[in-house]
Amino acid sequence: MSISTHLSPEPERRLWILFENMRQTVEWTDKKVGALTAFAAAQLAFVKLLAPAGPLGLLALAALCAALPLGVFAFSTISGKPKWLPFLQPAIRKHDADDCMVSAQDIAKYSHSELIHRLDRYLGGGITSTHYYEDIVGEILISARIAARKQRLFQIDCVVIGIAQLGLLGQLIWR
Repeated sequence: MSISTHLSPEPERRLWILFENMRQTVEWTDKKVGALTAFAAAQLAFVKLLAPAGPLGLLALAALCAALPLGVFAFSTISGKPKWLPFLQPAIRKHDADDCMVSAQDIAKYSHSELIHRLDRYLGGGITSTHYYEDIVGEILISARIAARKQRLFQIDCVVIGIAQLGLLGQLIWR
């Protein structure tokens, strides 16, 4: 046991709260991606059936068609960083004192050992006393990376659907 164990008598409870926060972030992002993908599918059907064809309408159709597989891909767990999509995970780099230790985006930037030491100081000690706590930190890190990847894919999907909206708006104005 470490000397700092007396500072935080319940590091396990605090770590599980952080893990639950990361898990809820993943679930909430899945709901947002699902709603956005359903919106894109409904709008794709609407545009295909009711909107006249034109260059801007085709741009909107192409963007909506691209948004659907992107949304489906965002639903997957994506536990490992795909080599063909390097931009999905932030690079592990120097960390700022301003990093929020309950934010998935900030936690995902840490390596496992750096996160253990940072959370040990952040939560008042006791985390480095057993391997069990370090394993919980590992689970927190995995969930944070999944949440960060899903959030990044959601943002990309928003941009693609935004382009479709601009195409539809242009099609309406062009008439």
